[in-house]
Amino acid sequence: MIDWLLHLPAYSKVGVSFLGILLLNSSGVPLGLAILLFSILLPLWAGTGMGGLYYQIASFGEPQNYILPVIILLLLFFTESLSKTGRMDRTIIALKEWLKSKHIILAGLPALVGLLPMPAGALFSAPFVAAVDESGELELSHKVAINYWFRHIWEYWWPLYPGVILAMQYSRLPAIAFFLIQIPFTIVAVISGYIFILRRVRKESDKGVGYGKIDTGEVLSAMGPIGLLVMISLVGSAILPLMGIEGTLANLIAMLVGLIAALAAIFSGHAAAFRPSLRMLMRIDTWFMIALVVGIQAFSAALICPVDATGATLITGMRDEFIRTGIPLITVIMLIPFISGMVTGVAFGFVGASFPIVFALIGSEPTTGMLAATTTFAFSFGFMGMMLSPMHACFVVTAEYFCVTVFGAYRYIAWPVIIILLTSIILSGLYYVTF
Repeated sequence: MIDWLLHLPAYSKVGVSFLGILLLNSSGVPLGLAILLFSILLPLWAGTGMGGLYYQIASFGEPQNYILPVIILLLLFFTESLSKTGRMDRTIIALKEWLKSKHIILAGLPALVGLLPMPAGALFSAPFVAAVDESGELELSHKVAINYWFRHIWEYWWPLYPGVILAMQYSRLPAIAFFLIQIPFTIVAVISGYIFILRRVRKESDKGVGYGKIDTGEVLSAMGPIGLLVMISLVGSAILPLMGIEGTLANLIAMLVGLIAALAAIFSGHAAAFRPSLRMLMRIDTWFMIALVVGIQAFSAALICPVDATGATLITGMRDEFIRTGIPLITVIMLIPFISGMVTGVAFGFVGASFPIVFALIGSEPTTGMLAATTTFAFSFGFMGMMLSPMHACFVVTAEYFCVTVFGAYRYIAWPVIIILLTSIILSGLYYVTF
């Protein structure tokens, strides 16, 4: 029996682990603790012995892995300080008086934050979405869907995201060509998000757009520190590679510096709010959030931990198992990124796990049309797998913030996801014929 369990396919082991995580979470176990448990069990099931645990522990010695929880904690403190200083309330009131449109503010704030590729960035905009719906008109799951969907409308092509940079490298397309074939997805995401998510907000909540006067000082009360954070993060992510610090680490360090500067700006003139803001460290939900981040990191390490002397991993094992089945090439190009997105929950993860094999399958000298079609098809399916993944940090931290499970948001984002996938089929066919 034990031997049979140890020799189950990789996709069975990963699938059962996902189900176990979801069952534990639905029974009341905090999601972070459930993920941590299965991140320990999965490598043992894969046959790594204690080597898998050592690999996971060693992965936290990498700077990007121990800086990330610090950044998440500072993000939580940042949003708490915006609230305790009253800056967030003043900005929301000023925006509502200026725009008079609940629809625009609800979608616009997460979209604005989405320009900055911060880990679990949806946590940053969630308090704004909550503050806009001060009357409690919207279901909590509806707020999760709004914050989550519009937070990710740029990630199909926005060049600050590591997943986009990696996808450009694998696709071998010029940067401008990559942007042009991917930008239509942002447009479709906005339109489908409005039709199936945002339009459910009652029209009577709006009083028209642009009828009020803008109070610049009040708008900048919260947007100023946010803008400072964004500016420092963008400039830092551009400068640090020139100093030899590249990739995700450069983005995280720039973000860390930006957060420190933004926090200094928040408490300027509001020093009395510092101690009340620190009380968030005494709340159990704060540390559950950190456990969630650590759990996701540990689970990701379990997926790429070598399971034998050849260096095979659970991810490569799943890829090989699907290829050996002899299913059509287009199905493989669809399934491998989608499943990788579901498993890893991050764009960098699904691109890194699936794109090497996807582009190897189309040959060494594909046409430009084949490259464009494959890039669009594989990226969109991987991206939608990521958007549906219960491992996606933005998804789970947003749900945790609003104190609901991720499942309630599925009924809001299901149709937008389908529309994106249909769009990818149409566009990939068009690109294949056109280029």
